[in-house]
Amino acid sequence: MIFQIDENDLRMDTSKLKKMSEVKKIKIISPDTIDDDLKNYLNVLDSDIKPFDELAVADKIKELLTSKVKVISNKLDRAEYVAFYFWPNDSEEAKKQKRYYYPMMSGTSKDGQIMDFPDSRHVDQEVIEYWKKRAIEATHPSLICRYADLALDFETRINNGKFDYKIAQKVIDTTIMICEQSLDDGLGCKQKLERALFISKSINDSTRQKFIQKTIIETEDKFAEDDKPGLWGYGFRWLLLDQTQAQLLNGKQKTKLLDDLNNRLARLVNTENPSSWNVECAVVLLARYYEINNDEQKLEYLLKQLESAYRRNIHANSDGLLIINYLEKMTEVYGHYGQYLFAKNAVQRIKDEMSNIGKRAKFDFHKISVDLDIKKEDIDKILDGIFWKNRKNRLESIRNKIVVSFIPRKDKVKEQLNEIAAKHVFVHLGNHSIISEDGFSLAKYGSIEEDFDRHLLSQFSQNLHFQTAFLHLALNELKKMKKPEQIYKLLAKSAVFRDEDKDYLMKVLSDYWNGDYLSCSCLMIPLIEDSIRNIYRLNNLSFISVNTDGGYDVKSLNSLLGEGVIKQIYGVLGEHLVFYLRVLLTERIGWNLRNNFAHGINKNYFSRVDVADRLLHVLFCLSLVRRVDKP
Repeated sequence: MIFQIDENDLRMDTSKLKKMSEVKKIKIISPDTIDDDLKNYLNVLDSDIKPFDELAVADKIKELLTSKVKVISNKLDRAEYVAFYFWPNDSEEAKKQKRYYYPMMSGTSKDGQIMDFPDSRHVDQEVIEYWKKRAIEATHPSLICRYADLALDFETRINNGKFDYKIAQKVIDTTIMICEQSLDDGLGCKQKLERALFISKSINDSTRQKFIQKTIIETEDKFAEDDKPGLWGYGFRWLLLDQTQAQLLNGKQKTKLLDDLNNRLARLVNTENPSSWNVECAVVLLARYYEINNDEQKLEYLLKQLESAYRRNIHANSDGLLIINYLEKMTEVYGHYGQYLFAKNAVQRIKDEMSNIGKRAKFDFHKISVDLDIKKEDIDKILDGIFWKNRKNRLESIRNKIVVSFIPRKDKVKEQLNEIAAKHVFVHLGNHSIISEDGFSLAKYGSIEEDFDRHLLSQFSQNLHFQTAFLHLALNELKKMKKPEQIYKLLAKSAVFRDEDKDYLMKVLSDYWNGDYLSCSCLMIPLIEDSIRNIYRLNNLSFISVNTDGGYDVKSLNSLLGEGVIKQIYGVLGEHLVFYLRVLLTERIGWNLRNNFAHGINKNYFSRVDVADRLLHVLFCLSLVRRVDKP
């Protein structure tokens, strides 16, 4: 049963819809098709036109059918059983796959096979025809809509895009009835309306599109609440921002959508503590509209309203990190409209503010410390492995063992990261930021699925911190056993240190042995960078690049590490050493010591013993390089 539309009168004939829902109730299923208890339940459900929970219906059907048998063998019983367990998915990925109904659960069996419930592979043409029959016989709009939509979705998949045109119309028509009679909640109606609008466009039914448009506007009016953005704005987005849909709207509808959203924004902004998220939801839609219409004045006003909401929100201004977060957000928003002068000026204004945020904002940093209970026998085992029990190991062997012992293996860290991510899912789900001492973000990265490589850098960096205590124990033992002059003679043998480096080396070692970590760290960083360039010199490889003034500059340390020379020279240790040097010296998602030193960022780090320990360890790594004369 379907209502007819008068092409000359685009007013909804609600009387026909109402009449449709008031027709005499009939027995919808013949006695010998499905289980009697199921038949009776469905007849009762169909005869009472009121809202129901589709998942609750599915569970009730399961209860009725499985109370008698463990396995449902009747194909039509099973068709009813799975009908309400499929869940609608209106994501962009689902639209690309041209699917709408998905299994409620998916998993993998012990033998590695993918298991779905319900299993879409069991839906064949016979089941689809049964659902069509049910859609025709039923009287409850929600039942009709569910059966018809299932039939439409699966028939489209099975028959290479072909489907029953009348079944598609039935989905649209009953969606209108559901929304008119409030047979679903606000979010449920919204989801069904989006589906119906999509179907109406797919079948090129402009008349039904107009009825759906009218229902969208009326439904949003019915359920919208200012503090629940999910219940408003969708009509504006689907109808007014979509140029194809906007052509079907009349002038009164367009004005209403625009005025309603502007009025809602005014209410959201004009509060003592405006919700920046709610304001943003309205601004994003209106800004897109005014951008399309090239209305710069109203666009500027909107973005200032959003910025004002952030600045007046109590929570957003309760901590420096939160302030930085919304300032960065506003640079992105203004930056999107960079074709306008006001937006460019706003971006520069906010960047200036971010550069000096430490002067006005309080940063509530929380220090997280971990106590390591290291047993004496564990310490002795580590030190004996490096120095031997009798401490008679040769200095060169000690250096070699210190080098190898304290470079984490990249592949092992990768395995560790995967294990941690599997056990502690939520740790790697959100966004992450590396914050400077001035409070602005130095780097950002997303979830582990989006940014695995950056999470690997972070995990490697953490492993370096965890090794800190053991590396310091080893170097402290070395200080007890050897004098700076002895270490100097060993390092000076390496070809990576030039003659002019010798005084630097001696000064570094003397300061380290005397506990002047700031002095030795600041000397080691340029020494390390030049030593890596010297590896290129020794191999007759270029370490310079053309600059804009017609001359040449030395390549950045990050470039030198990325060109494969270091990896090749160090053999099996090469890949791990390069990653180690990147994390320690040049990666923002790491210690970034070289760049922080060069730019004067986080200066307090360089007086720390753990930083000095790591930089000395790098000198030991570089000192392994020896000149080899080819025969």
